[in-house]
Amino acid sequence: MTARIKILPSGHEFNSEGNHTLLEAGLSAGLRLGYGCSNGNCGECLARVVSGQVEKTRHHDFRISAADKTDGHVLMCRNTAVGDVVLEAQEASSSQQVPEQQLTAKVKAINFVTEEMALLHLKTPRTRRLRFLAGQAARLGGNGKASATHSIASCPCDDMQLHFQIPRQPTSDFSRYVFDQLKRGDSLELVGPYGDFILDEDSPNSLVFIAWKSGFSSIRSLVEHAMSLEVAEQMVLVWVADGDEGRYLDNLCRSWADALDDFTYLPVNADGEDPQGCMAEIGRVLNLPEQQQYDYYVAGNKAILDATSAILLQQGVSPSRLRFDQILHD
Repeated sequence: MTARIKILPSGHEFNSEGNHTLLEAGLSAGLRLGYGCSNGNCGECLARVVSGQVEKTRHHDFRISAADKTDGHVLMCRNTAVGDVVLEAQEASSSQQVPEQQLTAKVKAINFVTEEMALLHLKTPRTRRLRFLAGQAARLGGNGKASATHSIASCPCDDMQLHFQIPRQPTSDFSRYVFDQLKRGDSLELVGPYGDFILDEDSPNSLVFIAWKSGFSSIRSLVEHAMSLEVAEQMVLVWVADGDEGRYLDNLCRSWADALDDFTYLPVNADGEDPQGCMAEIGRVLNLPEQQQYDYYVAGNKAILDATSAILLQQGVSPSRLRFDQILHD
């Protein structure tokens, strides 16, 4: 059975399939619903049923007051929709509304896609997931181990499966730990999320994502989130890297372009470390009509961000349409 769920006051709508909880269905659709433990203990996903009917499918320890019960309040993580439902629920509108969390995650897989890049797949406990916004970062390690902050390279729509892209950095203790010691089944402490490099979901503009080398990490999270929301008329992804090997997830990007009519993928070879040369090539391959009608999300080192900003502003793009994520490693 498919039910249509509408959230007030935002007006966001999504479908709920089968026995998925209201929270699971909303997160899968890309919504920034408020929640904490997601297992019925904290009460942070409390919402009011305005119309329609829901059914409790899982036990919860959180005690809903008699007044709230009478008013139609339920836990989204423990209830499923019985037909179409309208809910009054909290949604985060900024990164400041997502609290810092600390949890322990298990290493599900490490894939060394090149000699210089490790794809790290972590799995959180079912009862202690990480709530975050696409484009944010988290600190990994700690508890006596080396630690470092890296962008979360996955969509918040699956908050148990967290992906990170760790470049080899001889000067980073955490990077050496990942490449030389970390193995499947190990535990990592995780603290976050951090950062304001998030999607403007209310913008009517099409989207351009520009990733410089390992800056693809946060860009991937934004792209997958934008796809889950279906917010943009057109999406363009530009990945600047040192040849095909530098674009270590090239097949993933090409699969997005093959699957979506409104998605364009433009691989660009880095012109050494020359940001002006790279931006000249990006400008050539983009060739966008009315560039002012796009929002630009750029992840890269400071030189690339400065060059990108200067060129786009020169072309008449409003500063309000530019968002940057500075990476400290390539």
